[in-house]
Amino acid sequence: MDKMELALNDIRLSMDRFMSVLDGEIETARRENLPEDKIKSRLVAFIAIKDSGRIYLDWAEHYVRGSFKEIPGDEETE
Repeated sequence: MDKMELALNDIRLSMDRFMSVLDGEIETARRENLPEDKIKSRLVAFIAIKDSGRIYLDWAEHYVRGSFKEIPGDEETE
């Protein structure tokens, strides 16, 4: 694995850890009987962060392949 792939993997692992912490916060809110609207707000934020993180990583991988590694015949770089 090269430096860019390692860096992307670090980001992936960090996002996984972050999502785990956020999930724990939601579970704590449930155990502490926070109002349902507060829990729902946290769930909406959780989903937004997860989706945006996934989009970020997808685009980063796309640009790494297309702009830094230019693999001939790789249809995803076109």
